[in-house]
Amino acid sequence: MLSRRFLLGAVAASALMVGSAEAEAAAAKNGILFITDGCSWGCYDMASHWEFGAARREAYADFPVKLGMTTYPLNLSTRPTGGTTPEISYDPARAWDTTPNDGSYGGRPSYFNGYDYIKRNYTDSAAAGTALATGQKSYNNAISWSNDPAVTGSPLSPLITDIAKETGRSTGVISSVPFSHATPAVFAAQNVQRDAYHAIAEQMLRNPNVDVIMGAGDPRYDSNGQLRSEPRERYMTMGQLNELLSGTDGSNAYGRAFISDVEAFRALAAGDLSAVPASGRLLGLAQTGDTLQANRSADVRGETEPSVASGNASGVAFNPNVPTLVEMTQGAINILSRNPNGFFLMVEGGAVDWMAHGNNTARIIEEQVDFNRSVAWAIEWVETFSSWDETLMIVLTDHGNGMPMGPDSDTIPFQPIEGRGQGVLPGVRWHYGTHTNENTMFFAKGAGADLFYRHVVGVDEGLVTFLGFGDGRYIDNTAVFAVMRDVMVPEPASAALVLFGLAALGLASRRRREPVTV
Repeated sequence: MLSRRFLLGAVAASALMVGSAEAEAAAAKNGILFITDGCSWGCYDMASHWEFGAARREAYADFPVKLGMTTYPLNLSTRPTGGTTPEISYDPARAWDTTPNDGSYGGRPSYFNGYDYIKRNYTDSAAAGTALATGQKSYNNAISWSNDPAVTGSPLSPLITDIAKETGRSTGVISSVPFSHATPAVFAAQNVQRDAYHAIAEQMLRNPNVDVIMGAGDPRYDSNGQLRSEPRERYMTMGQLNELLSGTDGSNAYGRAFISDVEAFRALAAGDLSAVPASGRLLGLAQTGDTLQANRSADVRGETEPSVASGNASGVAFNPNVPTLVEMTQGAINILSRNPNGFFLMVEGGAVDWMAHGNNTARIIEEQVDFNRSVAWAIEWVETFSSWDETLMIVLTDHGNGMPMGPDSDTIPFQPIEGRGQGVLPGVRWHYGTHTNENTMFFAKGAGADLFYRHVVGVDEGLVTFLGFGDGRYIDNTAVFAVMRDVMVPEPASAALVLFGLAALGLASRRRREPVTV
């Protein structure tokens, strides 16, 4: 592992690359980053209308920092092409253009020029996550990997989890989808391509800078939490799983405790940490092949009445043998907060994106409600056991998906979701079936949150005119890494340290750990 002095040199160099050489804010002991994957503006409102009977009622809706955030990748390639010059951008005037459009880009009517524009040039979760985890843009498919082959070995570093660990904090990465999937992966691995799940899982499990990992992707189980007749080794191998099972107390080759039973997750959530070794290293693998709940079948568990209290919007009973994202969040924070130096935790509502791809209104509401309740619990934890003076919380999406708007948004440009009462599915028209390039909604509160205003890159009046959100100012997604780094390493970077960091940064990517490539 790198020395603290060496890594801080790399941090200083990274500060120059993201355009923030000043790092003078008060330190945040804890950093909690919530990512609802693929959540277009309408997704927030769908869930809020269904759960609360009105829009903008989430626990984080009143966070003091509300900005737009652009998400576009460096380029649209799926492999490294060389260079670091951005080929994609975002133009507010084009994004909100209400001029009628009779085209059908992507196989669906565009209706308005703005709709047509934001359908194009979108990021995937790997490139978007890479920007969040490293502060650097890259190509679609990149798992914290550089687009520039001139970078030795091409892994991007440091990751924000590296900085947290090297400054004495504990770290965690949790998700409602497989732990080796793109968004969790970028915070704990480096790979030239996101679908190299086995290699990514191996690197994550061996990564000394990530303590707690939780997610789905158990090869033994299907989407309904039922044992398969034969394992499906898409997201991890049976060899990796068997190694974890050989020493569930952490005596395996990965040095990680291992849990999979839902009751074990609930014990952690309740504060029983007897299953966690002193090292704090743990893999919590939910007993499902891909998503906690989103991909469950209607004919396996039987029908049930939709319930706001339980978060059930589709009328299909939940898989009973997997934890909620709330329970994962509770368990992870209970483990990580034992460290007196603080922690960094990334929580992903990953299946929000999966349901947006399917334009599934009821299931995306379920996923977003679980995500929202996770944030609400964490807010309560901060206000009970920590404080906003020592904790920075960020809530964002990595990109839009599906363009859900109101039912008449084919004739009324950017019509908001139509609320129809608490517990009633809202009126929605989906305009697309994949990712989009709109200016997304970003929320922050706590220690150092005001630093985001230093990274404002423009004003987008459409955020105010059409969404009634913020004051129009927006940042780029690379600013998230910059601010998280600055609150973890708040000392001003001296000129000597910056020069040392520039020289050291390439070496850091080689010496920190051997990247797994395909």
